[in-house]
Amino acid sequence: MLEIFRAFFTAYWYVIIPVVFTTLMAIPVIVYWSSFKYWWMNLRIRMPGFGRIRHWVKNPGTKEAPSEENPKALGFLSSESELCHFYEAYYRDHQPSEAAFHRNQDYLGKIHEDGRHEKGLGLWSLIIILMLIEATAFGFALAPFALTLATPNTAMAGAFAIGLVISIIGLFLSEFAGRVLYKNSVIDHIMSYQSLRRSGSEGDFTGKGVITLDNTKSDSELPEYQQMLNRVKVDKKDGMPIKSFGVLIGYGVFIIGLAAAAFWVRTETLNAQETDLIANPPAISQSADDFPSNDGVPLPDDMQAMSDSAAGKSAQDQIDALHRASLVTFAVLSGLFIFIQATSTYLAYIYGFAGIHSRRAWELVHKFSSADEYMRYHARKARSVANDAQASLGTLQGLQMKVFRIGGEDETKLREDLSSRNFKAFINEEDDKAARKGIKDGEAGTRTQARQLILNYLNQIMADVNAAIKAGDDAKINQLIAQAMPRLEQIDDKDPELVGLKQSFNSLKIFYVAPAPASTAAPAPAPVVAQVVAVTVEAAPAPVVAPAPAAAAAAAPSTTSFDHNAFGDLTAFDEDDIDYVANKKGVDAATIRRARKLQMLDKQEV
Repeated sequence: MLEIFRAFFTAYWYVIIPVVFTTLMAIPVIVYWSSFKYWWMNLRIRMPGFGRIRHWVKNPGTKEAPSEENPKALGFLSSESELCHFYEAYYRDHQPSEAAFHRNQDYLGKIHEDGRHEKGLGLWSLIIILMLIEATAFGFALAPFALTLATPNTAMAGAFAIGLVISIIGLFLSEFAGRVLYKNSVIDHIMSYQSLRRSGSEGDFTGKGVITLDNTKSDSELPEYQQMLNRVKVDKKDGMPIKSFGVLIGYGVFIIGLAAAAFWVRTETLNAQETDLIANPPAISQSADDFPSNDGVPLPDDMQAMSDSAAGKSAQDQIDALHRASLVTFAVLSGLFIFIQATSTYLAYIYGFAGIHSRRAWELVHKFSSADEYMRYHARKARSVANDAQASLGTLQGLQMKVFRIGGEDETKLREDLSSRNFKAFINEEDDKAARKGIKDGEAGTRTQARQLILNYLNQIMADVNAAIKAGDDAKINQLIAQAMPRLEQIDDKDPELVGLKQSFNSLKIFYVAPAPASTAAPAPAPVVAQVVAVTVEAAPAPVVAPAPAAAAAAAPSTTSFDHNAFGDLTAFDEDDIDYVANKKGVDAATIRRARKLQMLDKQEV
């Protein structure tokens, strides 16, 4: 066996070493994926001769000119902006706050995953080593039947490759199965609240919105089971969450079938070896031959028969012992395969997360015991990213200045504002753009809401007028139109959308009937005449007329309930303007006439 291993590794070291090296290098990449992505991005930008900087030097792009979106543009070249955008994403990942730290903890706490972790470097190393052991075991099991027309070493290499593929598939399936098992346990936890359900909509076992790390506290008033449902994706049936078993069944069939197939292959290999041994028993029994048959001395027939019987019995005993030992070994190997898969599944069950954003929240806070520590760490990382970005930007700008074929004022100006085009200035400019866009979007949203309110008002007025027309209520029709027309008169005629609505509503004036002036204005002259007489008498020096003010005071109750100054100064208007003023003020013309007469009376008294 050792000779086979030695020959295999000697013949295919150039294949085995890269495979093992790549597998081992995959472990830190998996564990430190976010750091690896940043390192790889930085490498692609700065790589001499092949990096993105080389491309940007040849294609600098154009300078950004001031625009409505960015009126204070600093004049970054397209290439400079593109470079800064690569680093901006990582820079903003390290601009958190204490509130963000507490939000991440809140998210994990509401789904009960604040005590869970992801697999670390050690566990992933163990899993990869177990996978390689599986691949080797499958390679030896498949070697006699894989690539039968190839050389033994080639067949061994092919069998190892097939075994490696099977092991990788088993690893992925075990990871999926473990996560499904954990999600099923989360569903069991949710369903354990079934007897404690609240009444109404809060008793539903359904999510009540999309919860992210930013709005995680928006469902604090909801029951615990709905908080969990807002953070995990589950299958549902009849409005209730249900567990999933499809992946588990498929995984179980795969593992049991593969273990049985491996046992069967090894057994068939053993049977083939036993057939060879039975066909050539001297190969086994030669060392145990009690009767020398090759020394040239003839044996009697009875002794020859005894010798042949002993040799056959010895060979059969060895074959039986080999068969039993091999079967036990094969069973142990199949059991070991199942144990390795079960271990991988269990590790996937106790590590990892079911929440949609739980892994991200854990990545942000798991290294820190307090918000202060969290803030210090991210401030340090932000400075590091900013320094890397500025170094790359400086390299790009320096190379561009060497190859630009421009002269005169352009080159001078480019050098003058070179110091202002730095990464920090780029971040500030992007913040200004975002703030300006937010204000613009807010204004647009306000205008949209205002237009919608006007539309809703018009629709409601139309419906009310229509109902009044059907009911034959002329007074109601007059009241609705009189109230609406002054409001719609304020719509700007330059607004192309609303002016059409204004004109459409003005067509309803055919239903409006202005009240006759005499109907309401007739009682008004009586107190006016009385007051005029009182005034003239008051001007006389005779003391007999002294009680006259009391008469005026007596008439006051009839006018105190009507505030004739509520509509402003009406004495400046002519009688022909009364209808227009009434429309603008939203009242009937008779009321305006009455208020105007009282105001004129006040001026006469003065």
